[in-house]
Order: sequence, then C-alpha cells, then structure tokens
Amino acid sequence: MKRKKRTKADKITAALYVIFAMLVAAALYGLGCLAVTLMSATLGNSYYAKLAEDTHTTDGVNFAALASVNPEIKAWVRLDDTAIDLPIVQTTDNDFYLDHRFDEKKNKLGTPFIDTANASDFSDKHTVIYGHAVSSGAMFGSFWEYENPNYYKRHPTLTLFLPDGTQYTLAVFSCARVDAVRSAIPVSFDTEAAFLSFIDELHELSAFTSTVEITPDDRIVSFCVCLPDDDAQRLLISCKIDTS
Repeated sequence: MKRKKRTKADKITAALYVIFAMLVAAALYGLGCLAVTLMSATLGNSYYAKLAEDTHTTDGVNFAALASVNPEIKAWVRLDDTAIDLPIVQTTDNDFYLDHRFDEKKNKLGTPFIDTANASDFSDKHTVIYGHAVSSGAMFGSFWEYENPNYYKRHPTLTLFLPDGTQYTLAVFSCARVDAVRSAIPVSFDTEAAFLSFIDELHELSAFTSTVEITPDDRIVSFCVCLPDDDAQRLLISCKIDTS
C-alpha cells in the first residue's frame, strides 16, 4: 500500500506541533528553575532566621556557637526591625560566599562577607562588606530602602558585634550608587586627603543628607549590594564606626 503523500499543510502542521512542544518544554524548564530558585531562597531565609534565633544572647551574640559551625565568622550585623540580623565572614576569595550559606552549603543567598583586601577586625579606614539583596527584603534587601530619605530617618544606625565582645554602633551617613568596578570602592588610602575626598564623594552621591561628621581619624564600613534596576552600578550604604 502506498504511503499517502504529505501535503504542504501537513508539513506546516507538523512543524507547528514541534514548535509547540519546544515551547511547552521551555516553559516547564523555566518553571522548574523558578521553583528551585524560590525553594533555595525560602530555605536560605529560614536558615538565617533560625541561626539568629539560636545565637542571640541577652548581651549580644554567641560567637562560640557560630565558630563551631564556621570558624571564618568575623562579625555579626543587626539592623533593628529588618531581616538584617546576619553573620559576616571572610575567606581567601570574594567568590565562595556569593553562593554558600554560613554552614558552607550551596545556596543562592550566600553569606555576607568582608573583602579579602580588608583586615578582619575592622581596623582599616574602610571595611567593605558584600551581600545579596533580595526584593522581598531578605538578606541585605532592606539596604535598598535607604534610597528613600525617610527610611534613613527611621534607621540611622546599625549594630556591629565582634567576637572579642566589642560592640560598635554604625552611624549611617551615605547611600550612594557607584560604578560596579573595584576602583570605585577603595579599601585603603595613601593619604588623609584621599580618604576625606572619598567621603566627600559619598556625601555628594548620597540619596539623603546626613549630619554625621567624618574626620581623618575615623573608620568607616560600607555594605555593598547589587541594584534591582542597574547592573552597571552598586549601592553603597556607608557608616561611621562609633568607638565612643
């Protein structure tokens, strides 16, 4: 029996079926990736919420417990009434903790970490801490809010805890968008004038006006996060370390 010759319409129909199947497969793959991403974020959020709950003490943070999980713990940062209640680590590169939790398990939320070029004890003139910001407000997501001057008025300070028992108040003085290049975020300065020039630049770029005064003897901390609407820049929330 002769096979029926395929018409042009049959070929078009077959092609449409193939395209439809490919679109369905792509949609299912996309949904699968989205589900994995959401699950990873959910697990990461739950993990850090429990870590904060388990390590809070009446007068600070239980660093002994944290060190037993990860000896690379260097500090803990807290911004009241937000999800910023997180450990800060430092390792030998600026990549590992981009996608690993504090317990070193793979997770898209990563862990806030100090730049490898910095001393781990916040003794540098400028200590830079990197972390992911999430639109839900998770991790460093609340830092995006500082582009609203009213948010700054409600959250002018953070608290930084160190393993030796030192507790610093971090006085926020700038929320600036800077180029996403290493040279735009220096961690050391050759002269006092260079340091003060950088401070002036942060003030000029800031989304709000601050009365916090920075002298050549001061040290600052900046939290560096990505922006939701600009891949070419980073957001720096810069703070003066209050040692009084």
